[in-house]
Amino acid sequence: MHILGMVYHIPLGLTFGWFVLLTGLGLVAHAVARPRKLLVQLPGPPPAGWIKGHFASLVGSGSIAFQEKIIVEYGSTLKLNGGFGEEFIFTTDPSAMYSVLVKERPKFERPLGSLLLIRSILGGGLLAKGGDEHRMHRKILNPVFTMKFLRELVIMPIFMGISKQTCHGIKKELQASKSSSKEVDIFYWTTVAALELVGEAGLGYSFSSFTGERNEYNIAIKSVFYEYRRVFTKIVPFMTLIPFLYRIGTPSFRQWILQHIPHRDLQRLRYAVGIQNLQAEEVLRTREALISSGEDLSSQAGRGRDIVTLLMKAGEKEGSAFHVDHQEMIGHMNTFIFAGHETTSSAVARILDILADRPHIQMQLREEIRQYFENNSKDTNYDGLLQLPYLDGVDTQTQPISCEEDTVLPLQHPLETSSGNLTSIPITKGTRVFMSISVSNRDERTWGEQASQFMPERWIGSKIDEITQPGSHVPGIYSSMMSFGAGPRACIGFKFAIMEIKVMIAELVKDFKFEPSQEKYQWEVGGGTFALLYVADLSLCGQDL
Repeated sequence: MHILGMVYHIPLGLTFGWFVLLTGLGLVAHAVARPRKLLVQLPGPPPAGWIKGHFASLVGSGSIAFQEKIIVEYGSTLKLNGGFGEEFIFTTDPSAMYSVLVKERPKFERPLGSLLLIRSILGGGLLAKGGDEHRMHRKILNPVFTMKFLRELVIMPIFMGISKQTCHGIKKELQASKSSSKEVDIFYWTTVAALELVGEAGLGYSFSSFTGERNEYNIAIKSVFYEYRRVFTKIVPFMTLIPFLYRIGTPSFRQWILQHIPHRDLQRLRYAVGIQNLQAEEVLRTREALISSGEDLSSQAGRGRDIVTLLMKAGEKEGSAFHVDHQEMIGHMNTFIFAGHETTSSAVARILDILADRPHIQMQLREEIRQYFENNSKDTNYDGLLQLPYLDGVDTQTQPISCEEDTVLPLQHPLETSSGNLTSIPITKGTRVFMSISVSNRDERTWGEQASQFMPERWIGSKIDEITQPGSHVPGIYSSMMSFGAGPRACIGFKFAIMEIKVMIAELVKDFKFEPSQEKYQWEVGGGTFALLYVADLSLCGQDL
């Protein structure tokens, strides 16, 4: 039975138990979630509801519009309200972000509630680690995500092969319609491709994405991501309570409570996570058996050069610093997939959507890509593809942190308050700081008046201080943008993702012309699951339309 189609029967007798549980949660909230107030008065919108505060607007489907609105109205740093009377800081100020993510990083950690929630879903992967534990695992994993190592994996041919399969799948869809062009849900195809890419290159495993075969692992992963988004938006106001609830009773008692909470979304998520872990266990056991047998893996998915296989082989070497135990490896596998497929597929679909609205940019990009393939037909590693300047320019175009000790947050953009101008903000231990990635990347205070315009040429042959406003120092690890974060907790796989995005865009733009769909849709955070574009097969049209 399909996971999303399952119906969970909750006995009526549990209604009383649910009431008792809610009452207990209320008492815990009243006892331990003491309202945390900021030391200084900051500008901000009027307080929202006492239970959820501004979280419904901050993380919901319309969150980007809300974030842009409050930044325009109240400035780059402001106060918002969380649940149970909490006050927290919301910022896009470059100096504040640099202090939190880089300079004063040891003083700021992801909230424990967030780590526990991720750990319950993904296991012991990097996203679920904090403090010294995160630094240790990051040190172990860093070598396999360097550009040199990724190229030595012979990973580009894997990316290129899957991108070609994606193009073939779209062409078959066009042929079935007996037309050289039609409306296509491009987000479906980018999701299929991204999952197969991270499966083969990351796990050495094929999700049967292009064969149409039923794959339980594939279904479970999609279900976990879908249900997680639904649950996260509902649970985020209560994140501060999770550490306290985590200490109640024994692990078996907490597991029993979780199994009997009559909440459909939560139970679907719990079931999907269980299937995901079972499938990950099976994949890992199979891979361990193949490695132990000494069998040639060159004919397997990933060709024996995938990240998980190389980590396992490195861990077998005597005195190796790469040792990762079985359960941690399961966590890393889940994390690779969770973090590596949905974000990339959304990015590729969004880039194609933007190119559909800008045919002159699309045509210029296509000319650059085609010229590369014509001049480098024998380049089997496709090294030059990653260096194409216009492709790089096209590709370049909210995370909470909790303060662990009292400190002062510097500001690049002073705040006007009733008590005068603030150039820094004193904050106490436990104060949460939220930073908006999307708004920071388009903030006119940092990037100038053309910040929101799609201009690939701005990145070609320019230094970052020639693009940003004077004095701005955005700490992002990729072209100073915050898309992949910054500092020690920045996305460890960002080079993997950039390679993936560039290869997919190159193949798709080379073979197809993209135009806007007649059907209107809106891109939303955690929302839209389709992206219709009018796609034309250039090989059948006989010309670059």
